[in-house]
Amino acid sequence: MRKRLHRNSSSASAGDKANGEKSSNDNKQKRVMHRDIERQRRQEMAKLYASLRSLLPLEYVKGKRSISDHMHQAVSYINHLQGSIKELDKKSDKLKNLYDKNVVESPKGKSNNYLGNIVTVSSCWCGVEILVSSSLVEKGFPLSRVMEILIEEGLSVVSCFSTKVNERLLHTIQSEVGDLTRIDLSALQQKLNERCN
Repeated sequence: MRKRLHRNSSSASAGDKANGEKSSNDNKQKRVMHRDIERQRRQEMAKLYASLRSLLPLEYVKGKRSISDHMHQAVSYINHLQGSIKELDKKSDKLKNLYDKNVVESPKGKSNNYLGNIVTVSSCWCGVEILVSSSLVEKGFPLSRVMEILIEEGLSVVSCFSTKVNERLLHTIQSEVGDLTRIDLSALQQKLNERCN
């Protein structure tokens, strides 16, 4: 009987060892799998972070900064863009109102489409903004003339975009200027209106 107990206890300890090794292997596999998943997550976060950083202008990502600093800069940039969108919406509404005002004041017998080119000049965050409303019916609006005048006046064009509203083209041109005080906005507007009509 003693031999049987001895065999049972030795087979039990061999089974414990096998279970222990299996449990140890399972833990190692879980750790390896967890490490791989974590490495993939970090790589994906690094790619996303690099993608976000590449979308920010240089002034928002200058120098070596922490990821949280870049995230704060991204939030600042997004807020800046939202402010710019609101400002452009206001200017677009202003131009539409100007257009509507000119339509009401147009001489009898003349269609809205035949109104001349209407140019307004105002200051903006980057320098000077020129809003031009031109007819779609009268082909050949001299946008190049506007650009020539801006260059003559020492302005650098930053952006120019156009949109169609009620059979008219609305052009918005933004330009940079070193010193806004040296630009006479009303004289520039008068010059543009004379040369574009």
